[in-house]
Amino acid sequence: MAGDKVKDKKEKKNKEPGKARRWFKDFFSELKKVTWPSFSKVVKQTGVVLLVTICFLLVLIAFDSLFGFLHELLIGGLTTDASVSAALARSLFLGGGGLL
Repeated sequence: MAGDKVKDKKEKKNKEPGKARRWFKDFFSELKKVTWPSFSKVVKQTGVVLLVTICFLLVLIAFDSLFGFLHELLIGGLTTDASVSAALARSLFLGGGGLL
């Protein structure tokens, strides 16, 4: 019985010859069926993709600038001269670790 299993495995390894050749033949026959776009159509579609990408880039830059401006307003409103001088005094007293 054990000998039968070994024979079955060896037979499975010896697959039909030329299978790789058949695969490549089918592959290239399918490539021949593909309808490729013309060069002008590719250029137009590339232009559309670039235009949409630039539009999204401008929107992201606008949001980044807006949020950066709001962040500076928030941080600038919290920092006063008194808090800066107190932070400097703490840093001198603690040996520079007070700024962390």
